[in-house]
Amino acid sequence: MRTLTLLATGSLVAAIASSVSAAPDNKPIHAATQTQVTGCIVRGTLDQPFQADPECEATYVVKRNKDGRLIYQAYRDKGTLQPGQEIDTAFVNREEFMIGDYECKLVETAQPSGKTSSFRHCRLGE
Repeated sequence: MRTLTLLATGSLVAAIASSVSAAPDNKPIHAATQTQVTGCIVRGTLDQPFQADPECEATYVVKRNKDGRLIYQAYRDKGTLQPGQEIDTAFVNREEFMIGDYECKLVETAQPSGKTSSFRHCRLGE
C-alpha cells in the first residue's frame, strides 16, 4: 500500500509539474504590459521648475487593443525633492486634460519631508 501511495504521489507531482511547464510564457499582444524604470522629474510647487531625481522609481502600464492601438496608459512614480525644492506645506496638483483622443488625469504630490509622487492616467475617449 505504501508503494502505491508513493507512486500516486509521484504521478501527481509529475502531472502538476508538466501542467505548469506547459503554461504559455507569452501574453497576447493586447494584454497590458508593465515597465519599471529608475529616474523621473519632481517639483515641490507649481512655481518650481522640475528637477531630475535619478533615484526615483517609476512604473508604466500600457494596454493596447487587438489591433495594436493604445487604449490605456498609466504612469506612477515615487521620488524625492531635490536641493532647492524644499517646501513648508504639502503640495497637491490635480489636472484633467486631453491629448488627442485620450482623456488624461494627473495627480502630483509633495510633502515637507521631501517625498513626492505622481500618477498620470490616459485612456482612449469614448
